[in-house]
Amino acid sequence: MTFLLAEIDGNGNMLPFPTGYLHMKFEDSQAVLDDYSDVVLYERGHLNPDQHQSTPHDRAATYTLTNVVPEIREFNIGPWREYEERIRVRLNSFCRGTAYIVTGVATRGNMIRRNNQDRVAIPEDVWSAYCCTEYDRNSPHVVRVLFLSHAALAKNAKESNSVNEMTVQDLEICLKNHMDVDQNLQIFYDNCISPSPLPLYLQHTI
Repeated sequence: MTFLLAEIDGNGNMLPFPTGYLHMKFEDSQAVLDDYSDVVLYERGHLNPDQHQSTPHDRAATYTLTNVVPEIREFNIGPWREYEERIRVRLNSFCRGTAYIVTGVATRGNMIRRNNQDRVAIPEDVWSAYCCTEYDRNSPHVVRVLFLSHAALAKNAKESNSVNEMTVQDLEICLKNHMDVDQNLQIFYDNCISPSPLPLYLQHTI
């Protein structure tokens, strides 16, 4: 079932899509399949990957167009997929509490165009960071240094697209230097030192 998110005068909840046509507000506010239909270089790359989900229903929910960005095929099925799997294994093996993962992109103005209109921003870089405050402190040293948090950054490119793992603080510096973001940017609340990396006003809402 498809749901409508772009109803300005709605009550804040998703509404079932009218059957038989594409509501124009929907296409005005997000990507649609037609945006990718004639694109050769790019495919739909997950931000929240399906292999990080535990149930078929949760995995299916990751295939929404609001959860994908245009990624070069060689990057998507190569280095980035390998990184996503590496993080899945790492957190399943050594995280003993709740793991929080934030994934994003950095763009430079390149767009997928359709009907002479800019439709979907093409990432130049893809980044991800995780936080787990409860982890196996008896794990090998090479593992312990990757907790409480760690991050990665990679070029969305056909070549020279290796994934560079780094500290979350180093990733934040990269984002501040290359994107128009708040210079006080902090990916995780309290730098993932607190038991919950969420701001206080969010800790009781999820």
